[in-house]
Amino acid sequence: MTERSVASTTGRIIVGVVGIAVGAAVVAAATVLPLPSLETTPAGQVVTPVPLDPQRVCAGSVLRLSDAEGQQATTASAVGEARIATSSSTGSESAEALAGADGSSSSPQLVTAGLEGDEVPLIAASQSQSVASDELVGFASSSCAEPSSSTWLVGGSTETGRVSLITLVNPSDVNATVDLGITAETGRVQGPGIEGIVVGPRSQRVVPLSGFETGLLSPVVHVTSRGGQIVATLQESIVRTLDPGGVDVISGGAAPSRTTVVPGIIVRGGETLETALADPDAGDLQSALRLLAPGDSPARVSISLAADDGTGTTFDTRIESGLVTDVPVDGLADGLYTATITSDVPVVAAVRTSALSADGAVDLSWASSAPALSGETLVSVPDGDGARLTLANPTDVPVTATVAIDGDDEREVEVPAGANLAVRVSSGDSVRLSGADGLRAAMSFSADGAVAAWPVVSPLPASSPVTVYP
Repeated sequence: MTERSVASTTGRIIVGVVGIAVGAAVVAAATVLPLPSLETTPAGQVVTPVPLDPQRVCAGSVLRLSDAEGQQATTASAVGEARIATSSSTGSESAEALAGADGSSSSPQLVTAGLEGDEVPLIAASQSQSVASDELVGFASSSCAEPSSSTWLVGGSTETGRVSLITLVNPSDVNATVDLGITAETGRVQGPGIEGIVVGPRSQRVVPLSGFETGLLSPVVHVTSRGGQIVATLQESIVRTLDPGGVDVISGGAAPSRTTVVPGIIVRGGETLETALADPDAGDLQSALRLLAPGDSPARVSISLAADDGTGTTFDTRIESGLVTDVPVDGLADGLYTATITSDVPVVAAVRTSALSADGAVDLSWASSAPALSGETLVSVPDGDGARLTLANPTDVPVTATVAIDGDDEREVEVPAGANLAVRVSSGDSVRLSGADGLRAAMSFSADGAVAAWPVVSPLPASSPVTVYP
């Protein structure tokens, strides 16, 4: 090889090595030096929506699936008329009837209180009804609730002689599309028509629970809606052989929680009921706590049942996830009780009790769980004997609340930690609660062969600030 060829080759090798070294230096510098970054913060504006007039919706009259002659067994018809009690902090609430189910005269009511400037008034409404019509005999009372997109209904049955009707009221001006999540002692209930139920604007629709599955001992129904928000209740009536066994309208209870409180549980005529339980068809006369852990894990549950005089009992149990469990409650003396359920996973709960009158008339009550009170809360007391407002304190510290009846009879009541107390009220009273944050509350009624209970719920925030982006 000539010297020139050697030099040329050597030069190319040196240039290549230098090029590689320069490239490596550039790469190394790129990993050390910060790269320029481009960030964009979208322009947003915090907006507080204008609050709407507060509303409450009452379910209306007790219903049956037949007309007055016992025909048309798939059509809902009204039995009698519910009595509505309303009140507001301004004294200017109004009520209007919405369209009843299947064209009936059930007359669900929309109760509204108008805004006064920027002030959102407190409003409350409730209903009650005594019925004595063939197979429907008993006393029913329920709260008139704020429309919602999610409601838990714990109670009912589709065994022989038991009729459970889901009532859906849409007070809005648009269609509401409703899905039902039904769970029972055998697990999730599936079937056509369980989703996509359309409830027309400003109207009521009734869905028989037996239309999805008969023979359910212990159903729990989670009602969710899209479009218009709704108010859902569950009506149960019982006939044992040929004898009426009571009627109740079950209000929505608290969402699943690790601390669940059921105030307003009425135990009445226990000795008489014990005798009646000898009838094999009367098993659901027995008081029972219904529980469901709707998640994927079983629940270890501690249950405390306490009367307002401080007596009671405590016991533990375990329930499987996704299966509804009825826990019998025995040996309680007559009185007004609160059940406090603590568990390691969220659960929903309600308590069923019955009362038997001296002349043999039977009634039933489903006490639903109550959410924690927050801010000022107004309660309207409907017609009914033995009315009591129960305040329960599941916290570790005493709570002193102010109870004002009809705006002038004002008193402070202290509810000790872990205790409950009952306040005597009368039909037509308007009760205002303040300073009761963290307490749970319920209205209950107790008379000879007539019992009912429903939870007291604080109003939702009128409006919350939101950030709007272009």
